[in-house]
Amino acid sequence: MTTLSSRNGTSAPAARFVQRNTADTLTELNRPIDPRHFKTRKQGTATLTYVPWANLAKHLHHRAPGWCFEIQSVQEVGGSVVVTGRLSIPTTDGLLHYSAVASEPLESASKAPAAEVAASSCLRRAAALAGLGLELWK
Repeated sequence: MTTLSSRNGTSAPAARFVQRNTADTLTELNRPIDPRHFKTRKQGTATLTYVPWANLAKHLHHRAPGWCFEIQSVQEVGGSVVVTGRLSIPTTDGLLHYSAVASEPLESASKAPAAEVAASSCLRRAAALAGLGLELWK
């Protein structure tokens, strides 16, 4: 059995996951996210409901084991950071790929760096293309 070492020198069994076929994976991804995982924030006069990227990652770990998100490009365009990324999900039928683009003004009200905000938004958009959290995109 493969083991992973932790920072304190102890060993734990390596994580194993079972891939599903494409249909089962998409069914799992399209199940609604429990609203207790939602957060809200004000943007101008609107209140936005969203799933923080860390919660989304936990859902991906559970629903699409072995998933990978790759930042493909980060560019500055007209006072904004534009991030392009690709979410890849393994299935027994092969990889599913979902590409997305997101942007964030360099001078935004967010306390986080613009590239970080755009990257997390890009992940959420790619996940929505796969069906995860799609209920939030009305």
